[in-house]
Amino acid sequence: MFPRLALPLCLALAACGQETGPSEPYAFVGAWDCGVDTFTFTNTTYNNGSDTYPILNVSRDGRDYILRFANGYMIALAAVTDTGLTWVSGASGDQFNCRRVK
Repeated sequence: MFPRLALPLCLALAACGQETGPSEPYAFVGAWDCGVDTFTFTNTTYNNGSDTYPILNVSRDGRDYILRFANGYMIALAAVTDTGLTWVSGASGDQFNCRRVK
C-alpha cells in the first residue's frame, strides 16, 4: 500500500503531466475491485459503487492519473497496470489497492 505521502507525490507528478479533457481510452477504464466496493471508470465517468460522477479533467504522468470532478474533488489513480491500480482520495487521503475485474 502506498504511504500517506502518495497523494502529494501523485498531485505533484500530475502537475507536470499532460492535462486533457476526458477522451481516448485510458488505462484505468474498466471495473476494479477495491476491497470496499467495485469502482467503475469509463473515459468520461467514475462510479464508486453507488453514484456516478462525470470526469471533468484527466492529468496523466506515465502510469499515474489525476481525475478531477465538480466542486474541486479529485482522485489519483497511481501505478495503473492491466491488472491493478492504487486509488487515492484527494479529500480524505484514503487509499485502496484495486484489482481489475473487467
